[in-house]
Amino acid sequence: MRLLFLISALFFLSACMKTDTVEIPSSTEEKSATQILSNKTDAQKARDEYKKLQEQREKE
Repeated sequence: MRLLFLISALFFLSACMKTDTVEIPSSTEEKSATQILSNKTDAQKARDEYKKLQEQREKE
């Protein structure tokens, strides 16, 4: 029983002590940032087109 408690305690402590972080390569960050800007631009264009269509429908 004590051995089981000791093993589980050591396992828990070893998990808490481990602080490995995954670093994203800078090229991936740049690609992601470019994609985000592209998506924002596309979304803005789609909004503008939608507004124009709504205005045309209101005129008709």
